[in-house]
Amino acid sequence: MTTQNQSKEKAVNSIGHQKDDPLIRDFSSQAIKAKAEGNWEDAAKYFEECLEQRSVELALINSVQEGLSSKYEMQAIYDLVGDKLRDTFNAQVVMISQYDSITKKIYHHYAIERGQHLQIPGWSPIDVSRYRVVQTKKPFMINGQEIIDLSDPSMHISPMALVPGTEVPKTWLGVPLLVGNQVRGIVSLQNLDIENAFTNSDINLLTTLTNSMGQSLENARLFDETQRMLNQMESEMELARQAQKSILPMQSPRLRGYDFGSLIIPARAVGGDFYDFIPLDDQRLCIVVGDVSDKGLPAALFMAITLSLTRVETSRNNNPRRILENINKFLCKMNANMFVTLLYCILDLKTGTLDYFRTGHLPPIMVNKEGEIVNFPVATGKSLGIFDHLIIDQQHCTIPRGGLVLFFSDGLYEAFNSSGQAFGIERVKELLVTFRKEKANMICEKLWTAVQEFSEEIPHQDDFTTVIVKRH
Repeated sequence: MTTQNQSKEKAVNSIGHQKDDPLIRDFSSQAIKAKAEGNWEDAAKYFEECLEQRSVELALINSVQEGLSSKYEMQAIYDLVGDKLRDTFNAQVVMISQYDSITKKIYHHYAIERGQHLQIPGWSPIDVSRYRVVQTKKPFMINGQEIIDLSDPSMHISPMALVPGTEVPKTWLGVPLLVGNQVRGIVSLQNLDIENAFTNSDINLLTTLTNSMGQSLENARLFDETQRMLNQMESEMELARQAQKSILPMQSPRLRGYDFGSLIIPARAVGGDFYDFIPLDDQRLCIVVGDVSDKGLPAALFMAITLSLTRVETSRNNNPRRILENINKFLCKMNANMFVTLLYCILDLKTGTLDYFRTGHLPPIMVNKEGEIVNFPVATGKSLGIFDHLIIDQQHCTIPRGGLVLFFSDGLYEAFNSSGQAFGIERVKELLVTFRKEKANMICEKLWTAVQEFSEEIPHQDDFTTVIVKRH
C-alpha cells in the first residue's frame, strides 16, 4: 500500500467512515462539508489529513521530477513514470500511450495489469475513450457499462477494445499528455473493482505528473533528434573528409636528385588548404599550394573547385599567368564570398630553377646547404576570387644543391599558446635550419610536432600545410 493510500486509510478509520467509500478519499471537500455541518472535530481531522496528503503528493512530484531530470532515453521515462503511477494510485491497470494525430493510432509504451507487464505490439486504432481526451485536451473519467457502450460513429472511432486476457475496468481515467498545445499521448488508470475510484485530487496529481513527463519526453525527443543529426553530420563529414583526402596527392613525387615531403592537417574534419604536384613533362614539375579564406565544409568545397580548375587549366595551357587569370575569372563569377591565396610554381628538375607566381599567398622560405636563409624578392599579389583584374607576384630563383625550400600556409606560424604568443615566422626559420638534414617528410612531421607542443592544450584554429622540396 502506498503512502498516499495509507494516509487515506488512516483518515477513514479515525473518523469512523467506511474505507471503501470513494468519496471519503477527497479530504478537502470532506473537510469543507464537515465544517459546514458544524462538525469541527471531523473537519480538523480532514484538514490535517488533507495537509498530509498534499505533503505526500509534493514529495512524489519532486521524486518524479528528480528522476526525470536524469533520463534522456524515452523508454526509461515511460518506465519511471509508469512505475510511480502503479505504486501511487488505486489502480490495477496503468497505461501510457503515444498518439499519432495523422493516423489516429496509439502505441502503448507502458502497460501493466495487476502487477503483470503487458506487451502490446505495434500501433492500433485509438478507442473512443482516449479520443475524447484528445479532443477535449482535458481529463476524462468513465464508469461501468459506459466504458463498453461509449462510441463515436461520426468519427469512425471504435469503443474500447480489451487486450486479450484482461478485465473490463469499473473505472477508467485518462489525462492528456501535452507538449505545448498538442496532445502527444494519453496516460490512463483503470480500477477493476470499484466505480468512481478516482477523486479530483487523484486527477490533479495525475495531471501534474503527466505534465512533468510530457516535458521530459519532449526533451528526450529533441535530444534523440539532436544526436541523430549529429551522428548523420559526423558520418557526412567523414565522407567529405575521405573525399577531400582522395583528391589530394596520395604520395609525394619520387624524382632523381630531389626529396619531396608534404603534410596537411585540417583544423576541422575538412579544410580549405590544398597542395598538388602536377608533372608537366620529363623535366618540369608544377607545385601548387593554396589556402581558402574560410574553414570547414564551405572552404573544402571551394578548395575542391579551385584545385580542379588548376588541374584543368594546367593541362590545356602552358602560360602560368593565363592559367591563374582563367581560374580567377571563374571564381569571381561564383560570388561565393570567399577567396583563395595560391602559389603556382614551375620547378625545372634539371637546373633547380623555380619560377613561382604568387596570388596573395605567403612566399616560400629557402635554406641553403650551409643553413642560411635565402630571402625571396616579394612584390604585390592579390588573392583569387575577389578582383576581376588579377595582380600576380612573379619571381624566379634557384634551389641550391644541398638546400631546400618550404611552401606553407599560415596555419604553420599563426598557432598561439596559452599566453597568447604566436608561433611566428622566425621560429619556423630556426626549426627549418635545425631540421634541414632530415628527410623532407620528416621535416614536415617535426614542424607539426613543434606547433602542437607550442600550442599545448590550445586547439589549432587554422589548417596546417607544409610542402618541402630538397635538392641533393
